[in-house]
Amino acid sequence: MTEDCAACKYQHRRCTAGCIFAPYFPHDREQQFENVRKYFPIHKVAQTIINLDRSKVDIAMRNIIVQSDMRAKDPVGGCYRIIQELEREIECKQAELDLVYNTIVICRAQGDGGFQMQKSAAGDHC
Repeated sequence: MTEDCAACKYQHRRCTAGCIFAPYFPHDREQQFENVRKYFPIHKVAQTIINLDRSKVDIAMRNIIVQSDMRAKDPVGGCYRIIQELEREIECKQAELDLVYNTIVICRAQGDGGFQMQKSAAGDHC
């Protein structure tokens, strides 16, 4: 006997073999179901599962679950705040990489060839 999925458990009903929520909300993922239910109308999620092309349903559901989990962790920023932080990190790493490239150019121009890294006045700001 298998346990009811989190969606059926929430609705106090038996989970059937054709339950559209079972693949995405197994019995041990009640919190994820609660997050989705809190941030997305569950009837819209069901429509998404039913109406979307089968090849895209898994991707859509993963996105819905991730977005609702992030919103639960950070109600104001959600995924957007994480994206902003990652963009800042990319910019910082790009600046570091540019500094390394510039140092290599300077070393080559001086005929050093040994790639001795000079200490930068910029330092590590990231």
